[in-house]
This record gives sequence, structure tokens and C-alpha cells, in this order.
Amino acid sequence: MGSVDSGVLNATGTKFRASFARTDDNKWKGYGDQLEYQANFKLVQPIQDRGTISAIFNWSEFDQYNYMNYSLNMLKKFGATGSDFLTPNYAEAYEAALGNYSSSIAALGNATDESNATQYDGAQIQRNYLSAITSQLRLAPNLEENTVLYAHLSSGDYEATPTFPSPTGAPFSQLDSHQGIRRIGFTQSFRYTIARNHIDTGVWYENNSYWFPAELYSQPALGQGRPRNALGPFVDPYATWFSDSFNTNTFQFHLQDTYDILPHLQISAGFRSLIATTHGGAVYNNQSLTGQAELPRGALTAASAFLPHVALDYHFRDHHEFYIDIAENMRAYTYNPFLMSDGAWSVENQSEFQSVKTKIRPERTWTYLGGYRYNSTLISAQADAYHVDYYNRLENITTGTPTNPINSFVNTGKETITGVDAAVTLRPVRGLEFFNSMSFAKEQYGGGVDYEGKYYDLKGKNQVGYPTWMYKTSLSYAYRRARVSFNATYTGSRPLSYMNDTHVSPYWLAGLSASYDFGSIGFMKNLGVSFNVYNLFNTTYVGGMGLFGYPISGDSPTLFIGAPRQFFGSVRASF
Repeated sequence: MGSVDSGVLNATGTKFRASFARTDDNKWKGYGDQLEYQANFKLVQPIQDRGTISAIFNWSEFDQYNYMNYSLNMLKKFGATGSDFLTPNYAEAYEAALGNYSSSIAALGNATDESNATQYDGAQIQRNYLSAITSQLRLAPNLEENTVLYAHLSSGDYEATPTFPSPTGAPFSQLDSHQGIRRIGFTQSFRYTIARNHIDTGVWYENNSYWFPAELYSQPALGQGRPRNALGPFVDPYATWFSDSFNTNTFQFHLQDTYDILPHLQISAGFRSLIATTHGGAVYNNQSLTGQAELPRGALTAASAFLPHVALDYHFRDHHEFYIDIAENMRAYTYNPFLMSDGAWSVENQSEFQSVKTKIRPERTWTYLGGYRYNSTLISAQADAYHVDYYNRLENITTGTPTNPINSFVNTGKETITGVDAAVTLRPVRGLEFFNSMSFAKEQYGGGVDYEGKYYDLKGKNQVGYPTWMYKTSLSYAYRRARVSFNATYTGSRPLSYMNDTHVSPYWLAGLSASYDFGSIGFMKNLGVSFNVYNLFNTTYVGGMGLFGYPISGDSPTLFIGAPRQFFGSVRASF
């Protein structure tokens, strides 16, 4: 990793900064590595004393072998480090695709889990290009503007090995989904100050084009050549499974006035207007592979002309602050063909999509928050209480296998979230800092769903994938140029199923770090070293959840297992 800072180049103040980083890590289990490149460039041009205009260009590429997603049953039978994709054991994957399971896979005793545990490999390549021109200018003594013009291009290859027989006679194929994204848009905002009023207004527009062809490539019959590399090259597909295309236009307007009632008392009131329309779905359907006469395609619009927001902020006496915030928000409809478990377009066929359209509405929330903050040299403290009313809570319910999920997109009605957060930082002596925070959130559905001909009452059931309790603590000490710190996080039990009959266990995750700044030595400036231990106590835990949605009841291979204890060290210097 390296970076260059030009400093001021001329009398007008032109300057730039560029950086490049390359990271290559082996997976902590299974076969393969994860390689990342990232380059960033920013050019800044001051405009006299009125502000700046900047140009930004960022590029990144990720080439990585993925980790296999688990179920609770797989975690119990395999352990955290006991199984991953079968690469490079092509023979075992080949036999498993024929139904001839090894003893460890057969011990799972669950067809859904077996289909996941027999996958040969999973990998992805993702490339991103982001460019922007921004300006922050003072147009008049009381008028400021902020402009962002941006464009984002992304391409990716997402690979798996579904059990579609290859023309060669192999019992599975290589699936590569070649994702493409093109986003162009702008934001324009203004801030005008008059008397005690600070008026903010602006607009945001974006056009987002998305395409996703899923193509199948032959794998060789056993003993008849080398299997395809999960990271390409991707040439000569023998069939296309399906192809999706979407186009979304989003427009938002906002207006808000912040009024200084007193020098230490402010009230803000305003609103947003939002409209987002998505046209899209399947543009190609290989009926012999999808098993559907017609895949989902159509348009959905989420729109609201008035989404209000009111806030009060009061700084009373020294160090004390009290605040209240009330807002209504709306979520636009989403889609994600790669996960095949996100949004209305993830259902099985066109007739179900048409049925879903009549039953869903955009998700809306009313959020009410009140809090108190205290800050001084010795102590910083904050406490919040909040309540959220969700309306038209939309959820994906998934059954089937990871490579052939059966999805439903349903309106579960109202959901309520009630919670409190509290945090305190103590600084009893110079260099010593002790931080603690706690959060409690009760997230419960208020309705039910009709699923596969049966009604499931979800009233009083907790939101899938979210813990009720979380706690964080850290202790750090700095002496001269050295610093050492310890941190730990507790994450409570999380429901895996909508009926709350399966849960992911709670866990503690701790870390330790130390660093030392040597200052300047010879031609090197700001020379420093650091050392970190991740997962200090080698805890087995579930990190991510919901990769392929959540089941209505029972278990599902939709979990990612967290990494074991790892050690990291770094050296930095400036020249």
C-alpha cells in the first residue's frame, strides 16, 4: 500500500492525492485466496476564497474464492473449520453430484444441507469504477452550494456449480452470472442563512441500469481433463439459464429550516419527496432449465410527496445536550438476482409476480427518538430511547436448495421496534480510556403470512436476523508513543426462522491491538508499527445471516461462519 500527496502545486492552490493498495490473503479454511486491488485519485482546485472544485476517480477489483454458507445443522456436524467447498477434490464433488456421498456429507442427513455441502466451488470477480466532480462554493455571503456529479460502472462474475448436467456427461456445470451496473446521477443542494433561519434544500436524481445474464459452462467428465477455474476465463457457454435486466429512476427533493430559538436551542422542520420507479425482470428464460413458462417481469413504483422530519436540539448548561427527532421514511423496492432472495422479482414466475404486486406496498416507517448527551474531559455519556412503527413490512421467505431456491415475497403487515441505547466513556487519568455501550431492541412482527397454502401467525415473533441485546466494551491506554487496547463485543441470540423456532447462538468476540510511533528516523517520517489479534479467544460464531433469505420454520443454509483467531501486523512510514 502506498500514497502520494502532492502538496500545493501552484499559486492557485492546486493539489492532488493518489493511493494504491494490494491485499492478498489466503482463505482461513478451504481452497483459494482473496485478492484485492484498489486505486484512488483526487484533484482539488480552490476557487479563490469561495470554496473548492474536486475531481475524483476510484478503481477497485476483487478476485476471490468464497466461503461456503452453512446451516445450523452443518455447523453442528462439521464445526466452524470442518467443511468448505470441495475444491480441489473434483472426484469427491463429481461423485456427490451423482448422489454418492462421502461419510461426512452423508452424516448431515438433510437433503437441503447436502446439496450445499457438495458444491465444488464458489468464487467471484468484481470490478468498480467510480468518478465524480464535486463543488463546495459560497455563492453569496449567506448562500452556499454543494454539487456532486457522479458515474459508477461495475462488472462482476459470480460463480457456482449447480447440478445441471454438462454436455460432456459430467453431473454438474459451472454457472457464471455476469453482472453489470451503470449508475449516473447528481445531487444539488443549497444552504441559505437569514436572521435565525438556516434553510437547506436540494435534489437528487439517479438512473441505475442493471443486467444479469446467468450462463452455464461445461465441466469435464471425470478423468477427461482439468475442471474449469472458478475465476475464469469464461468462454464458450453452452446455454443461458436466464437473463435479467432492470432500470431504475430515482428522484428526491428535500426542504428543511433550522431555526435558532435561543443561542443554545434549535428546532428543525422539513420534508422529503421521493419517487423511485423500476422497470425490469427477465429478458430471457430457458424454460427447460428454469421449469417456468414465464419468469417475473414488470414495473413497481414507490412514491411519496411528503415525508416529514422534525427535530429539537437543546444545549443546556455546560456539557449537556438534549435532543428529539421524529421522521417518516419510505423504502424503494429492491432487487438482487444474484441472491435470488431479494424483492418482488425473486418469486418463481410471472403469475406470482402479478399476484404479489396486488398485495404489497412500499415499506414505510415512523421513527420517534429522544436522547441525552453529556461530554466533558473526564466523561462522555449518551442515552437514547426510540420507537419505530414499520408499515407494510416486506420479507423474503425461502425454501429449497441454495442453487435452486424457492422464494416468496410477502407483506407481513406492521412491525414495531422499541429500543434503548446507552454508552459511557471514562477517562480517569491521562491516556486511559474505558468505553462501554449497551443496546436493547425488541423487534416484533404484528401480522401473519399465507405461505404454501398455510397461514402462519407471526404476531409477537421477533425480527429474523437481529439480536435483542448487544454490548460493547473497550479499554485502551496510551503512553507517549505507544498504545495498547482490548475490545470485546457481545451479540445476543438471533432468530433464524420467521416462526422463531430456530436461533443462532449468542457469542462474545474479543480483540487485542498494540501500536508504536517511532516518529522520524532518517529519511522516513511518521514511522509506526502495529499488531492486532482478531478473535482473541478463538470463538466459534455466526457472522452474516440471510444470504439466501430466511425460512418460515426450521433450518436453512444461509449463514456465514466467522473467522477464527487471526494475527495481523503492519508497518507504515511517510517520505
